[in-house]
Amino acid sequence: MPGEVLQYDSLKTVLQHMDPNLRLCLSQRIPAIRFAEKAVPLRINYLEFTDLGVTVNDTSYNLSVYRDFHPGEEVADQFQRENYKGGVLCDLDQYGFRVPINRSDVLTGEIVFGEVINENRNFRPNLLPFFPWTHQQNNEITRRYYEKHLEIYQLALTRRLERLRNGEEEPRPVRVRLLMTPVFTDDELHRMHGSVIQELTAEELELKLAVLNNKSTCSLERTITRLRYSFQPFDCLHNNRALPFTPLIQLTIGREDQEKRIERYPYTMKLHEAMRKLNRMMFGGRSSIVHVQKLSFDLESMVLRIPEGLKIRVGKLKFSENVNARLEALNNLIDESSYPLQSLMISAGVGEVDHFAHPILTNAKRVYLEGWRPEELTPLLNLRNEYVLFNYSRTHRFTTVRLFAFVQNTLTAEYPVGTYRLFRILREQYIKDLLNQVEEQFNAIKTENRATIPMGNSCNLVVSYKANSDQWILSMEVVSV
Repeated sequence: MPGEVLQYDSLKTVLQHMDPNLRLCLSQRIPAIRFAEKAVPLRINYLEFTDLGVTVNDTSYNLSVYRDFHPGEEVADQFQRENYKGGVLCDLDQYGFRVPINRSDVLTGEIVFGEVINENRNFRPNLLPFFPWTHQQNNEITRRYYEKHLEIYQLALTRRLERLRNGEEEPRPVRVRLLMTPVFTDDELHRMHGSVIQELTAEELELKLAVLNNKSTCSLERTITRLRYSFQPFDCLHNNRALPFTPLIQLTIGREDQEKRIERYPYTMKLHEAMRKLNRMMFGGRSSIVHVQKLSFDLESMVLRIPEGLKIRVGKLKFSENVNARLEALNNLIDESSYPLQSLMISAGVGEVDHFAHPILTNAKRVYLEGWRPEELTPLLNLRNEYVLFNYSRTHRFTTVRLFAFVQNTLTAEYPVGTYRLFRILREQYIKDLLNQVEEQFNAIKTENRATIPMGNSCNLVVSYKANSDQWILSMEVVSV
């Protein structure tokens, strides 16, 4: 007997109570339910966007470029490691040079966080060969740097292996060096047009090889592998060689405690375009607001490639640095019904204070502050949020004097019942000194780890602390008598 097909309203009811990742998966595999799936409000506990990925609850979707090497091709260790980790997080050109992610192609509805990053076009390898970028493909000195060092290191390895076969012991380097030892200057590279053996006299060649005598065989082999890896695109460009691999777009779907699922597609679009397509498949065409319990943006600079018209109702919001600009940039994404936020977590940069006056922060019920603490306490003392956790970096925590200022401010400003301030403190002595000080100055009722200060209006300020791993948690709470 054929299975019954769910009616439209029944299907919507089932979808509404389904895990969001399962919904998204079924919507792509069963086009017949796609319209209903887009019409039902999507509810997500945790949502995070990056340049090349998105995380929905405990499932991450990340894009990269995978090099699928052709049979019989030699694959350098670095290529193998990159493929094992999921590929590279940038585009590749027709010769295999890296191409930075395009952050200037921005469509209506997409959001730019931070400044567009321009790659350093004056980059030159020094103590470690790096895989070259596309803007270096015509840099002859960079090409020769890789090519000539590859030749000299191969000569050094050949001689080393001959000496070892003749009974010579492996050299013991003075110290372990994982970095490469350059033997050519830019001027020397500029003059070299032929091979190392052709360009150098016998004496010059011996002097160059002598520089590498104290390097272990393993170190020579490792550097040669790295140089081959870095020289690959120059080899394809200047020697008219075909790419030894086929680039593919890889989508890695990872979920906690489960094996990753990998899907690979023809490399017919750039990664930023693939990210745009992925977000449209997941969030585009929705007629209702997406409900998100916690929305997170941790990258300082990125382009959020979301479909135009997407609206998210957020309970908790988390991001880092350039706070005011981020809050303003999110205006068109976050629905007004989100405010006041249940909580706002901010990791501020050096010198950032303007965000303390932003209404999204001042009206949030809970505020979590991380990163760099402002030099002046005034913005922190003026916070009127019900709950504030001060979790600044270890070098920007609070001393007894600063903590006492919070006690004084709470008493003077007459905060209402329910006001809660939490501090992470490195030294217990700071807290003990604070409790002694409030006992003496405010006639507080003090126990070993607690002091109660009368505030009037049938309220008390309770200052207490407890151990937490290698630090201490200090709380200041206004309670009713």
